[in-house]
Amino acid sequence: MADGGRWATAQSRTRADVPRSLSARGAGGAGRPVSSRAAGRGRGTLPESLFAACGAAGQVLAAKDWSATTLDPPQFWSPSLRTVVCLCLESRFPMLVMWGSELACIYNDPCIPTLGDKHPAAMGMSLRRVWPEVWDELRPLSAQVMSGGGATWSSNKRLLIHRHGYLEETYFTFSFSPIRDISDGGRIAGVLSTHQETTREVIRSRRLACQRELTAALTRLRTQRSVCTRTPSVLEKYPADVPYSLVALWDGFPSLSAPLAVAASGLGGRRATRRALAVLGRSGVLPEVVNATSLAGVRVVSRLPGWESVQLADGSPAPEIAMMVALRNRTSAAPVGLLVIGASDLLALDQDYQDFVETIAGQISLALMLARSREAERTRAASARRSSLHDALTGLPNRTSFLRSLGRALLQSQRRGGRAAVLFVDLDGFKAVNDTLGHRAGDDLLREIAGRLRRAVRPADVVARFAGDEFAVLCEEIATVGDVEAIARDVVDALALARRGDRPTVAASVGVALSGPGLLDPEELLNAADIAMYAAKRQGRGRYLLYEEGMRS
Repeated sequence: MADGGRWATAQSRTRADVPRSLSARGAGGAGRPVSSRAAGRGRGTLPESLFAACGAAGQVLAAKDWSATTLDPPQFWSPSLRTVVCLCLESRFPMLVMWGSELACIYNDPCIPTLGDKHPAAMGMSLRRVWPEVWDELRPLSAQVMSGGGATWSSNKRLLIHRHGYLEETYFTFSFSPIRDISDGGRIAGVLSTHQETTREVIRSRRLACQRELTAALTRLRTQRSVCTRTPSVLEKYPADVPYSLVALWDGFPSLSAPLAVAASGLGGRRATRRALAVLGRSGVLPEVVNATSLAGVRVVSRLPGWESVQLADGSPAPEIAMMVALRNRTSAAPVGLLVIGASDLLALDQDYQDFVETIAGQISLALMLARSREAERTRAASARRSSLHDALTGLPNRTSFLRSLGRALLQSQRRGGRAAVLFVDLDGFKAVNDTLGHRAGDDLLREIAGRLRRAVRPADVVARFAGDEFAVLCEEIATVGDVEAIARDVVDALALARRGDRPTVAASVGVALSGPGLLDPEELLNAADIAMYAAKRQGRGRYLLYEEGMRS
């Protein structure tokens, strides 16, 4: 019974401490004034001893002049509002209480980073005045809750907000839940919002996706130019982080020449790309990038003279802040190219942003190095193929290459109904040049013979050197015997070299064989021309003969 008496006394004291008019004041506390005694009692115990002890936000709440807000001072608040504000202030998770029809905001310490420079003025201010830049997006959510439509939430919602002096791209996961005023029949009097900022996670995930896609796109590209061209086509898919990009390569030594723009994204065409590169060249920034002692690092530039003329693809001015990174070959400190990326005006130019750009530059540099290695391999392979199919002394095709060309020519002649001819050329008097003047003079003579042969035949004819002083000519699309005889006469005349100083007289014996029903095999046709050449030698050299079947015997 004694315990029951104490409980009843405590309950009566609690009820006596609450002003009677609270139930009539409504959600915001507006209504019939309370007695000075009740007001004094509330003011002495509630704001100073309770709210002021709840961190920086609580101290702002306790010291605030509430006459400039839509809420009455805290001592006049309804029990429901007092309770939810106490929960909010004591929470270590960001919580925001929005009370009344104007959604007056009361927040705790974890919300202060979200508010930025809006704190402490935001305490007690309506939601619309706190976040006017995102009011159109928050209004339907709060209206749904206040109208009894139930709680709502949003995950990783993109909001462009002002909190650090500029419009900033942010992401939040938050919920809006109804607050009911128990003293007013349980009607919905406000909204309780809990949130978590996910800006860093969303942007990092987006940038990681960009890097992964770039790696996949640049893998196994065969040329440096294709690397530079492919890079912007990937970066343009991420305009939030890369408003524009420009990739350039140096054609010569970086300190002596300007880079040549290869590809760009986000800029207003080739003219804007060239203009951007020209502004960078005139600014004096490029030598700093080229001569940087570090093999990596981002150079941030801004407000370059003339940059205002550079526009994005949509016609808007390009961001005035740009990040530049030299693309370097790991085997050399000298840069091979340049990457320029515009810094978004909606993102903080922090270390994460610069690391992202530097990572991209590293991916491009690696791809360029691998592409250069593949280009060198292809060059070596092509050189080896050429060496295997060409004569090292004269540069003419060799016997293997000639037989391949002859085989293709014979197939085409059969399809088209034409004829192909082979001229087998052997020099008369060449051995005497080697014996009297030496092999160097003989090599010089062979190179001269090769040049004379090219000029004597038609442009489409194939001239080859077999070995020693033996040459061959492939002539396609021969209509008549007279056509090939004219070519053979020109060859004999061109290779009739009169005695010059100590060099003996040199002439040529030429055998000519035309494809036909009995000569459709490359080796057979070449052998027939060889037989005709020896027949020409037997008849006095320095002449040509057409192959006849009787020559075999």
